[in-house]
Amino acid sequence: MIEKQSAPPHQYQKKASRFKTFIVCSITASLVLIGGLFLLNRDDSQRTDMSTVLNQLRSGKVSAAKIIEAERRIEITTMDKKHFHSYWSEVGDQGSELADELNKAELPDGYIVVVPKRWGWFSP
Repeated sequence: MIEKQSAPPHQYQKKASRFKTFIVCSITASLVLIGGLFLLNRDDSQRTDMSTVLNQLRSGKVSAAKIIEAERRIEITTMDKKHFHSYWSEVGDQGSELADELNKAELPDGYIVVVPKRWGWFSP
C-alpha cells in the first residue's frame, strides 16, 4: 500500500504566507520611498556666478528670489521662468551687496530669506 504523507499543519502555512506578504510589502514600500526621494530631490536650477545674479537683479529680469542663509545660497526665478542659483563667499562684501540689490529691486513675487532654526541650547 501507498502511504500518504500528511501536509504541514495549516497554522504553519498561514505564518509563512503572512511573512512573505510582509516581506513583499516592505520591499515595495522601500522602493517607492527611495524612488520618490530621487524624483523630489531634483535641483532644476542652473548654477551661475554671483555677478550674473546681480546683473539680472539690476536689469529687472528677476521675478522672485530665495536666500538660504545657512548655505550662503541665492535662488532666483527670472521673468521667463528660468531658475538659477549662486553662492556667495564669506570673504568680501557679497552678502551685503546682494541684500542691497534685493532691497532696491522691486520683485513682482518678492523674496524669501530662510534662516536656520535653533534647537534650544543645542544647535547642530
